[in-house]
Amino acid sequence: MRIILILIFVFFISALNSQQKTLTGVVIEKNETGELTPLIGASVYWFGTTSGTVTDVNGVFKLPINKITNKLIVAYIGYIPDTLLVLDETKVNVILKSDPKKIAEVVIKGGAQSTIVSYLTPQKTLIMTEKELFKAACCNLSESFETNPSIDVSFTDAITGAKQIEMLGLAGSYTQITTENLPSIRGLSSNVGLTFIPGTWIESIQVAKGVGSVANGYESITGQINVELRKPQNEDESKIFFNLFANRDFRLEGNLNLRQKINDNIYSITFLHTSGQKEKIDMNKDSFLDMPTHNTKNFLQRFHFTDLTGLEGQLGIQFVEDKKIAGTNNSDLFSVKLNSVQKKIYGKTGFIFPAKQYQSIGMQWSIAEYEQNSNFGKINYFGNEKTGYLNLIYQSIISTSAHKFRTGLSFMFDEFNETFDSLNYKRTEKVPGSFFEYTYDNEKEVSIVAGLRADNHNLFGLFFTPRLHVRYKPSEDLVFRFIAGSGTRSQNIFSENISLFMSNRKLTINKDNVSYGYQLKNELATNFGFNVTKYFLFDGRDVNLSSDFYRTNFNNQVVVDLETPGKLEILSLTNGSYSNSFQTELNFTPIENLETRLAYRFLDVQQKINDKWLSKHFVARHRAFINFGYSTERDLEEDSQMIYDFTLQWFSQKRLPNTKTNPVNLQVSEYSPSFILANAQITRSFFEGFDLYLGVENIFNFTQLHPIISHDNPSSAYFDSSIIWGPIYGRQVYFGLRWRN
Repeated sequence: MRIILILIFVFFISALNSQQKTLTGVVIEKNETGELTPLIGASVYWFGTTSGTVTDVNGVFKLPINKITNKLIVAYIGYIPDTLLVLDETKVNVILKSDPKKIAEVVIKGGAQSTIVSYLTPQKTLIMTEKELFKAACCNLSESFETNPSIDVSFTDAITGAKQIEMLGLAGSYTQITTENLPSIRGLSSNVGLTFIPGTWIESIQVAKGVGSVANGYESITGQINVELRKPQNEDESKIFFNLFANRDFRLEGNLNLRQKINDNIYSITFLHTSGQKEKIDMNKDSFLDMPTHNTKNFLQRFHFTDLTGLEGQLGIQFVEDKKIAGTNNSDLFSVKLNSVQKKIYGKTGFIFPAKQYQSIGMQWSIAEYEQNSNFGKINYFGNEKTGYLNLIYQSIISTSAHKFRTGLSFMFDEFNETFDSLNYKRTEKVPGSFFEYTYDNEKEVSIVAGLRADNHNLFGLFFTPRLHVRYKPSEDLVFRFIAGSGTRSQNIFSENISLFMSNRKLTINKDNVSYGYQLKNELATNFGFNVTKYFLFDGRDVNLSSDFYRTNFNNQVVVDLETPGKLEILSLTNGSYSNSFQTELNFTPIENLETRLAYRFLDVQQKINDKWLSKHFVARHRAFINFGYSTERDLEEDSQMIYDFTLQWFSQKRLPNTKTNPVNLQVSEYSPSFILANAQITRSFFEGFDLYLGVENIFNFTQLHPIISHDNPSSAYFDSSIIWGPIYGRQVYFGLRWRN
């Protein structure tokens, strides 16, 4: 702790004389008559990074100066890409020439897309912008993926109202979730942590399938979700951003962002969030609250520092308190209380060597404590986790900028203390590690990122994590990507399966021959996949068609066996589980201002239970998805605009747990029915910075009938609220306003 405090002090002192630079530019085309016109939606990226933007309706872009590289890539379908060396400039003009091999002339109208597919990165990365996030209420991170076909969002049980995400058919705990590349939602907070990041705090979300970079750790297995928060140093960011939300059942939420320039060197932004629901709702009249009453307070303070000598960094402090009450309405037959508190402090420091702009060194660190005190009927659960993280990264080139590398050292510390009913588990994990990652990019056809990390876990021992990403571009409008690697993680059987304890199933832990943790082996998996993306034009507008396949093999996985009615068995499977995922997606604009996204996904997720391969519970093998986003031209006289969004999803049937030995009236079918969900939202921008929005979730009012088995007798052996395959809440109307200045 003393070392950390010294580092924080040095960080503050050394960053007092800083100034953030922004590169402003315009991208234009020159036609045959010599006229210059702006290019709308051109991609502008710093070479070899994911830092980028697109041009606006005037062809203008703004992008923070990148200290890692001075090479700026400007690309647009049907035009010859250009590469600029940005030295001391703060303003640039870029003229792109049309490629006669591709297209003779293109006329483009409209604005930037709501979701941007990173064109240059070896790993296919979807960047969900503010425009995409505003398509739905997006009250918090768990509700930010309703318009994303790659991620499933569902309720975990019929009592707590908690939502979970899945990628490649596997639980969100196998997806590494970071906040600005710092480990964020993991460990004991994985079941509620998604609600700790309000939507109005988010600038963008980067979504990538498959294993990630070795520089970010070893826990990524099925994908990475990186959340970029609003930046205090961003001069385009509003000084005041206020959001108010309410729904039909009197769920209220307020958010306030305050950005301030302290001096030329230091910027700050304050995030304030409060939400709550006091109204008790029981729409299906089963004597259980459909959603818990709750009260949440969330605070985050961020500082950003820069220095003309090359020093740059940030500091953040967060506090969250979340209280929920659920269970039976107006009785104590089955009461549920969930009280969570999280405290976190984190920071980053980076230094660019002035004489060699391609060399940099950076340090990331965080200290956090999460505590949950809860009860589910007669079961009490207490969990406390103290976490420390340190990551030191050095980056440079080998001979030329086509050959780059980054290497570093990391340290992860976790101290767990859990009490479940009469069981108490304590463990401390200390993981020092090192990594090396090489990047090759010839700027034309091939990009390769190959990495290897070694970690020495005090419980699991020494293990290695190799990862490879390859991008091949035979032409400007066709991109192939391949990804392969491994990942490992420690499981948290109580917090990750908390919904299953909303029942009277008897818990059994089938222990392995190990002495640490829950006496279960750590989870280890390999993942590989490929993606092909085709870019073309339809009536002068951009279209991209993408298909991908990913395979996840578990060498060891901790699973929950629900095949025996009345029992809940947790066990390790060795080479006994896998996931296959295929998805194809089409993004296009059939008519002006109408963004359309069509997708189909197939999942085959199998587990070997009692020597028999079975489909994983609650997983839809087929899913179809369509999203429309239409915006009118802005009325210049009234300075107003209308935005319409509509999402329709179809889910095929899902396999359900076995209840055949229950009384007939307390049994569920072997498979759920297929069903359709639809959401819509209308937004009106009255003037600069002021929006009103009105939305409807679950338009067709489809719900799972009788979601709680034996709801009239919570003390019976058959009581179970965890068999949830569809929405438990009917049609929901909400409205809100946003104002920024």
